[in-house]
Amino acid sequence: MTQRLLIVNINPTARTLDGCRAIARGLRAAAPEVEVVIRHWRGLTPRIVGQLRPMGVVIGPNGTPFPAYPPAFDRFLGWVRARRGPTLGICGGHQALALAHGAPVGPVFRVPAATTSYAGMPKVQGETRVRMLGDPDPLLAGLPEEFTVAASHVDEVKEVPPGFRLLAIGDPCHIQVLRADRRPLWGVQFHPERPAGEGAAADYGALILANFAAICGVPTRSTTS
Repeated sequence: MTQRLLIVNINPTARTLDGCRAIARGLRAAAPEVEVVIRHWRGLTPRIVGQLRPMGVVIGPNGTPFPAYPPAFDRFLGWVRARRGPTLGICGGHQALALAHGAPVGPVFRVPAATTSYAGMPKVQGETRVRMLGDPDPLLAGLPEEFTVAASHVDEVKEVPPGFRLLAIGDPCHIQVLRADRRPLWGVQFHPERPAGEGAAADYGALILANFAAICGVPTRSTTS
């Protein structure tokens, strides 16, 4: 059986693919045997998901504030809310995961929330430090207590959703890594698919993607070498 991971493009238009393609490259680097497919949220029907039979789902980043999305996006959030299999939300995908479970999303800095565009908004950009809270978790296996990753976002998750717990924090964005209590659902506010920069001691983002692939049951370079 084909081992497949599904990346969901949550941008308003299917043509915006850079973030999802970068995630796909990171997953293929971590797990060379896996097939990675990208699908836009509008076309994510039960029939399509049934045909793909993914071992895990990654909800990709976005570049548009959620208030600008059409009402149909609520159906996608309902699908996220119903997920029971391994799922990882990245940046905007992390925020979508929180929205689907009733948590608010808003600007990191004290400015009015964006409604149609992020243009001109203050942004968390570049290297960011993340500190784990000591709760062992397979997504963060092998990472030090504090690590550096790449960030690029205007908004953040403002509260831990009901039924989730906080695994790692940062500054100025406090909620960095979330996990559902009873399901294998995670969200990371940063971009594990991007290198953190010259100041990073290691590519911890790549390790997080490899850990997620392993959680999904996909052989990674570390398990096959």
